[in-house]
Amino acid sequence: MIAGEKWSHDVVLKAMFDDMDRLWSEGTSADFILVTGDLAFSGKTDEYKLVARFFDDLSAASSVPKGRIFCIPGNHDVDRDRQIMCLQGARHELKGTSHVDSLLKPGEDFETLLKRQENYRNFIESNLPDQNRAWTPGELGYVACVLVDDVRLAIVGLNSAWLAEGGPSDNGRLILGERQTIDALALAKKSESHVIIAMAHHPFHMLQEFDRAPVQYRIESACHFFHCGHLHEPEIRLIGHAGPDCLTIAAGASFETRQSRNSYSFITLDLLSAKRTIRTIQYNPRSGVFLPSTMEEFPISIAPADECEVRDLAEAIRAYRPSLSQAVHYLAALVLGAKSEIPIPAQNGYTFGTFAVMQTQADSELKNKTIAFRAFNNVLRVFFGRMSLADLIAKYGEPVAQYGAILQKIGELQPKLKARLAEQEKDARSLTEVRPKMGYSYTSALLEELATAHDWSMLREQAARHLEAADQRVAIQARRMLALGLAHSEKAEDIEAGIELYRSLATAGLAEAIDVFHLATLLVNARNFDEAKLILLDGIKMLGGGAPAAYLEIG
Repeated sequence: MIAGEKWSHDVVLKAMFDDMDRLWSEGTSADFILVTGDLAFSGKTDEYKLVARFFDDLSAASSVPKGRIFCIPGNHDVDRDRQIMCLQGARHELKGTSHVDSLLKPGEDFETLLKRQENYRNFIESNLPDQNRAWTPGELGYVACVLVDDVRLAIVGLNSAWLAEGGPSDNGRLILGERQTIDALALAKKSESHVIIAMAHHPFHMLQEFDRAPVQYRIESACHFFHCGHLHEPEIRLIGHAGPDCLTIAAGASFETRQSRNSYSFITLDLLSAKRTIRTIQYNPRSGVFLPSTMEEFPISIAPADECEVRDLAEAIRAYRPSLSQAVHYLAALVLGAKSEIPIPAQNGYTFGTFAVMQTQADSELKNKTIAFRAFNNVLRVFFGRMSLADLIAKYGEPVAQYGAILQKIGELQPKLKARLAEQEKDARSLTEVRPKMGYSYTSALLEELATAHDWSMLREQAARHLEAADQRVAIQARRMLALGLAHSEKAEDIEAGIELYRSLATAGLAEAIDVFHLATLLVNARNFDEAKLILLDGIKMLGGGAPAAYLEIG
């Protein structure tokens, strides 16, 4: 806060606290709060006395204990009067990942540089002492775990301000550090959390290019959320490559000036409905109150902690609702992704298609029950292994029962559909008889089926789930299919990620003829003709006379 603005500061923050009181009185509540940096103005000790009072007021207004207010430093939390020469030397010397890795290991050089954030760190330790933070080596980043309604969340705090100076000179010159990112994400993975939430003060484009690409990919591949600040403009962006669909949320400033559109965001995570809702609430300088600005919804998918079998889930559904006995294997296979085709209204009855097709249909009872049924997959991923299937179905299984009931209802009205549903049940039952375990053959067949159906969204989702499979055949097939799914995305960043996956397969000698063809095609589309030519020549050498005729299409 700039000197002389205390009165304006208090006016705006009182309006924010009043708005929180209003929300809470209407039944809204918060489980924890993320503060994405710039707690102070110039990182001085006296400034944090005001921050301490702000945190007290924030905790009182939100009913969130201070132990659940998680922070990371921003450029305004750096004391720019300290270690000036050390900063300039680091900025001059750090030209690549290896230099950064060397500096970020625990040692005197890095400890000296971090003295610029000493006042911020003292404030965190003295005012938020109850947080059980697991620090990365060198204590640059941390992971803290929060348990909410039996769901375990990992808060990954990343320090992007350790090389900050403030002002335009920071643009494109900051470094988060792949070493800090890898260490922090390893701690998050070790925590076995269902949801991973990362935050850093600066958006990715503020980083040096050699650091930005690997850091951004690692975060977006591993995390469900990435929160940042700095730009004082709220923004939401969904990334869908190779991971859990990372949602980037750029926070506004709770106070910039009294004339600014100050803001805060309220995020609701509903795993039972497989969705996350972001409400942005902004200050209106004319009325002096905070008002709802935007509300957006996004899907969320949780990686399973353990793998449930079709047979076991089918028996649990049968025990819960015996009237569904003629469809329990089909329902279980749909939940687990062993089957993907569902009934969809058509001009003359019903046809079978993917969930993505169903989403394009007009609202109907079948569509709504299908959406609720599909969300049960998230419930299974979170709670399977932590409670018995019988208890899980008894507590959360009603959407499954309702979907099964409506399929029976429309089947009675449509004899052809009823016959098709019986075939689906027979086919799903045969999966459990031939392959009771979801091993390589089953997974490979599932991914091939999705690719044949051109269900690229589902292919990306299913392939990403098997990237770390213990069976290397499964893991390799998952990489190939994820690359294929990304190649068919409409997003440029997805296509680039697909190219990188195909390159990694080719480099490791794991690429098949069709992989070479797809990679070369993508490179031609990107007008990277030289690399495409080399890829094709390498493919022909590798395959000899077995090179497919398809190579001639781009030769």
